[in-house]
This record gives sequence, structure tokens and C-alpha cells, in this order.
Amino acid sequence: MRLAVLAAALLVASCSRGSDYTRRPEPLGPAPVPFPVSFRALHVADFGDDTGQQSAVAEAMAALSRAMPVDLVLHPGDNVYECGPDPVLPGAEKCAFGPDQNQVAAGYVPPSDPSFEKLFEKPLAGVLRDGKPVPVLLTLGNHDVAALGTCASGGEARVISRRRACLSVAHRSARWSMPGRHWVEDRGPARFIGIDSNLLKRDYGDFSFDDEVAFVTEAARPCKDRLCFIVAHHPSFSAGEHRTDATPEYLARVKRIEEAAGPVAGWLSGHEHQLEHLRAPSGYDVLISGNGSRGRPKERFETISAPGARLLFASTSPGFSVLEVGEGGNWSYRFVDVAGKAIQCCTATARGPCTPVKCPP
Repeated sequence: MRLAVLAAALLVASCSRGSDYTRRPEPLGPAPVPFPVSFRALHVADFGDDTGQQSAVAEAMAALSRAMPVDLVLHPGDNVYECGPDPVLPGAEKCAFGPDQNQVAAGYVPPSDPSFEKLFEKPLAGVLRDGKPVPVLLTLGNHDVAALGTCASGGEARVISRRRACLSVAHRSARWSMPGRHWVEDRGPARFIGIDSNLLKRDYGDFSFDDEVAFVTEAARPCKDRLCFIVAHHPSFSAGEHRTDATPEYLARVKRIEEAAGPVAGWLSGHEHQLEHLRAPSGYDVLISGNGSRGRPKERFETISAPGARLLFASTSPGFSVLEVGEGGNWSYRFVDVAGKAIQCCTATARGPCTPVKCPP
């Protein structure tokens, strides 16, 4: 089995080298002086499909976890391709949200859905710390609540989307934790604020964007004094295919989240099936790590989704990313390819911005 995974990794690495495209519009600063790391997270999204690329990325993540301690995996969305959990399994129709429209009503036990293990959890079996699974914290992506076309499942779109969201939140395992459609996670000196970014495009499933803004307002109150990151499937700004998402309504909703959150250090996302680092017009870092299982090798990052945002790095290379946080607001971020090589790094002091630098040897 391990030989098969390694073979898949080598195959993807070999094939991707001929098609990888990378842009670095700005020069790199010198390699930084290392700081003591108090918390380390892997960041990968759009991972939930059974592909050779997924196997290669999973093995590279496992190799890194063998080389250094990993505290958490952040996976912002598109967790189970193509359509999310199965909404027609016996008992799925009983899944309901509680009064907060965020957590699943107490006492509900979801039906067993093999897609969670097959498409997401099993490939991460090698990502361990001290022999135990590294916790994986997830948010909802657009494919997780899909309800149109081949994902219609014979029901009303509003009902199917809501049920898929509910089943995703209800599922629990050693490698799957989604405390709600939105959540707060404090780890060491950092706070992570997970949101249901499907609402950036439009309200759906009887969920309200106004409620999402109210949640972020409360969750971000400590962010004036604490390092905070938004975790969302959809990026606030991008230079990839989904830059067309950035309609005036989308950008207006992004602005409302920004205003509710206040001084965050970064926005960690996926949705774009590549690796990107942008600087938002208001100054925080947009870090996209969505090349987990499906790539877009023809992307050339020629246009940014909104005026004022700057592209600092972009690559079609399959891979994942590593976020490291130290005391006092120091943090760093690096993009890693399937061979385990750091292909772009940045470092920040006093909460940001994260300045592109040469990767340490």
C-alpha cells in the first residue's frame, strides 16, 4: 500500500513538473531568522476526491508530520466531491439545525456515509502526531452543499443544500471536526474564525448572511489584541478562475465580513485549485491553498478579482501549506509541493503583513 502511495506521489510530481507555472511579481527578501514555534497547522483545501494528486499531496503532508510536530489540519471546504454527503440515506432527512442555525440539534445521530472515509479521511491516515491522528478542522465549501444538476438528488435545492450542510456538521471522526457552519478555535496565541463562505455568493438553504456577519462581529472581538485568521472556502480576493465570483454583491459581502472582523492577519481559503498569496486592499494576507486533489494547470493568474489587491505569488503546483505561529504575534507561512519542497515563504512580525522571503534551507 505504501509503495503504491509513493508511486502515485512520484507520478504526480513527475507529471506536474512539466505543467507547473509560477508567478512571483515581487522580489523576495532574505531568509528570516527562525523564531520559536508554539503552534503549527497544515492548510489544504479542495482535497476530497480520490485522485492520484490527492495521494501525492497526502503523502507529502504525512512526510512533513513525521519530520516535525503538527497540531492541526485546516481544511476550508470542498471536503467530499462531487456533491457532499448523501442526503437520501435512511435517516438523513431527520438532520436538523438547532435554534442557532449553526449546530446540529441535540441527540441527532447521522447515518453512516462511506464517502467521508473514502474521499477524505482514509487518505489522511499518515498525518500523525505521536502515533495519533492530527485533528482536522473543516468549513463548508460549495461542493459540500451542491444541489443542482447531477447533485439535485430529486429534491428542492433549498432542502438538499441545507441537509448536506447539516450532515457535514453532524459527522464526527478522528479526522473530521466541524463544530458548526461557523466556529471559533483558539490554538496557542492564534484564533481561527471559520465561516460558511457559501453565503458570500448568496443566501442559501434558509441561512442568512446577516447572521454570519453577526457571528464574526462577536468572534473577532479579541482580534484587536490577538492574532486572528478567517478560515473560509471562498477567498476574499484571488487571481484564479473564480475571480469572476467577485461581483459587486460578492465584494460588498466581503467588505462586511472585513468590517465585522477588524484587524485580522490573514484569510485562509481554497476554492481556487492552485496556490496563491495576495495582499487585500485593507492590508491583510489572503492565502489560498486549494490544490489538494484537483489542479488547474492552465491558469496564468493574469487578472486579480478586484482593484487594490496585490498578487505576491501564485503557482499551479499541487501541494499544501504550513502556518507556524510564535508568541508575540510572529507567524510564517510556506507553500509546499508534493516533493516536500517549500516553493514560497513569507514571514510576519507583530501580526503582519506576511512579507515574501527566500525559504530557509
